Amino acid sequence: MNIAVILAAGKSERLNEITVPKQLYLINKVPLFLYSVLTFNELPEIDEIYLVTNDESLPAIEKYLKQSKINKVKGIIIGGVTRQESVYLAIKHLQGHAKNDDIILIHDAARPLIEKDTILANIEGVKKFEAATTAIKVHDTVFNTSNGHVDHIVDRSLLYQAQTPQSFKYRLIKKAHEMAIINSVYANDNSTLAIQLGYDIHLINGTTTNFKVTTFEDVKLLEMIILKK
Repeated sequence: MNIAVILAAGKSERLNEITVPKQLYLINKVPLFLYSVLTFNELPEIDEIYLVTNDESLPAIEKYLKQSKINKVKGIIIGGVTRQESVYLAIKHLQGHAKNDDIILIHDAARPLIEKDTILANIEGVKKFEAATTAIKVHDTVFNTSNGHVDHIVDRSLLYQAQTPQSFKYRLIKKAHEMAIINSVYANDNSTLAIQLGYDIHLINGTTTNFKVTTFEDVKLLEMIILKK
């Protein structure tokens, strides 16, 4: 199976301009989290979807899912304090259901403009390499600073900006999280945990529209893009 795990447990700590968790913010009368759910749901290659959220957002998410009649959402999981813990709770929830070679696609609901081709490329990447992550090349100049001054320019030709989905065989990502707990390793990025186990991560080219909604400027940009479609 190909299983999507969509993380929608954010508390919008950097979005003081809105009064609801960002996953519930309405854009063109549709809550932000639902955009990516709909994209995954429409793909025949995706068999099941699991949402990770928090107690505060759960009632509203259940309501929107019922209204939308999305057939592939098979469970809603209450997440943890950190992103890493939330992903691990989803992985544990799938224990006994997901098979070792099933593909798990982990995606942020805060990236609502994920494209179907990116999802399909992740699936094919995991089939060949067992682990894949979406990223885009860094095009702007990047430099280190010291005491408020430019220290040195970083070679941007080697730099990529991480996105999601990040996708893995189930047995691989399960082991990566279990070893992280044993070794007290904490990371916001699932690929980091897999790399520490010695796995190679295949790179999937993302898109600039697959940005993460973090600030109010991101919200306004998203509104402009969606309303123009």
